[in-house]
Amino acid sequence: MKKPLRNGRHALAASLVLAIVAACGGGGGNNGGGGGPLNITTATADDGMIGTAYSETIVASGGRGAKTFSISAGTLPVGLTLSAAGTLSGTPAGPAGTANFTVSVSDSAATPATDTQALTIDIVEPLAIVTASVPATAVGDQYNAVIAFEGGTPPYQVSSVGEIPSGVSLQLDGTLTGTVAADARTGNFDVTLADSSSPAFSVARSYTMRVALDIATAALADANGGIAYSDSVAAQGGLPPFSWSLTGGTLPAGLSGPDPATGIISGTPQPACAPATSTLTFRVTDSDTPVATDTRAGIDLTVNPAALSITSSTLPNGTIGAAYDQRVIATGGSPPYAFALTGGSLPSQLALAANGRITGTPDTVETQAFQVTVTDACAVSTIQNYSITVTNVSLGRNDSAATATTLPGNGTYSASISPSGDPNTVFDPDEDYYRITTTATSTVTVDINAQVNGSPLDSVIELVNAGGAVLNQCVAPAFTSQCVSDDEVLGVQLDSSLQLRVTGASTFYIHVVDWGSVARPDKLYDLVISGVN
Repeated sequence: MKKPLRNGRHALAASLVLAIVAACGGGGGNNGGGGGPLNITTATADDGMIGTAYSETIVASGGRGAKTFSISAGTLPVGLTLSAAGTLSGTPAGPAGTANFTVSVSDSAATPATDTQALTIDIVEPLAIVTASVPATAVGDQYNAVIAFEGGTPPYQVSSVGEIPSGVSLQLDGTLTGTVAADARTGNFDVTLADSSSPAFSVARSYTMRVALDIATAALADANGGIAYSDSVAAQGGLPPFSWSLTGGTLPAGLSGPDPATGIISGTPQPACAPATSTLTFRVTDSDTPVATDTRAGIDLTVNPAALSITSSTLPNGTIGAAYDQRVIATGGSPPYAFALTGGSLPSQLALAANGRITGTPDTVETQAFQVTVTDACAVSTIQNYSITVTNVSLGRNDSAATATTLPGNGTYSASISPSGDPNTVFDPDEDYYRITTTATSTVTVDINAQVNGSPLDSVIELVNAGGAVLNQCVAPAFTSQCVSDDEVLGVQLDSSLQLRVTGASTFYIHVVDWGSVARPDKLYDLVISGVN
């Protein structure tokens, strides 16, 4: 520690020096002018430590020419010397204690000027961290260990860098305390000790606090047969990264692991009709030197039957004349599955296959509720209720061949017309166009049913091509007549009907108008088509 001691100047001597300088007119007395009073400016000396190299330079200002330093009183610490140039150096040999001495300096003037300064040097014992290692521990332990110090000048400052295991901390007095946390790992860290010397001395020491490696997993999560699975064995303590292996037992078929780096067990276990448990033994190795290992037996993994369920909660509705193809989906259980209709009825022309597929082309506007039962290979069953509504095609606006409604084929389609004049006047009547496509030779029948249903519509139908030209392939048996119909039974039945002979794949349009009525509201009719192949 610094102990500044400064010799006082005798006031009378100082006055005499100033008087001489003034008398000589030289502005410097014995210094010969220009240098200023000779003065040792070093007021304190650094502390020293036994066995540690020491070096400090005593500084003086003023005076003339070279300066020469010496010890004029007292004794330097053993092992140190003062050079004529003012350097205190060497390696203190002890004993520890305080050395008091006086340094003198003289300049190179004809009559040398001198100055003195009383100084002290504190020599301290070597600063050391004497604890060579810290105890090992385990997750959950209450940890308490002391890192001991000696030498230097108390009080001390303690700090650390690196990884002290989670839950444990270094206190200012060097105590390591805390409860080792579940995520604690073996840690390597450095402790630095600084004392209160001036300047402070410091030392550092490296430590490893080992946390016992332990397999923390007692049991693995249950798996379900036929369903993707993933779980992992976990370690606590030790020094990552870890290496995993299975050393006893056999994983259920379909699963693999543990992954050597992550401990993950994954895969899709085979379906099961009853719970089955595998008892396993795992081994983990860490990356410490020397390596730490742990083995745990009796870790169970159970594969349960997956709950059988029908995941299709609803089925889409159908449309008359449009092919219907939907599948009832089941999961869980033990495939293969068998599906059956166990209640209610499907819409007309639809059927349920054993694989859960509902297919057919509905031909009736209706709503049917029904029940589907699925049974798996373990004879486990579950039931789902459904309802399917079959509707007509949504016809929309279709006032030209370009905007014609495309019909899927045979069936009955409900529509309406709002007339504004007959086709032989300048008034533009409401009119409907429908597009029909055939794939094979056939005789297609087109009926308009309105009057028979109580509607006042006096329908006229034409069969035309995409350009609007009337076809000439109607009226049996020749099928060479113009495709226009006003009254199905002349003078009796105002509904209309046509038969068209098509050969191979073809497309034609049905054109529907009202003969002359301007009544409101819309006049309803059914368009009935058959014979389309």
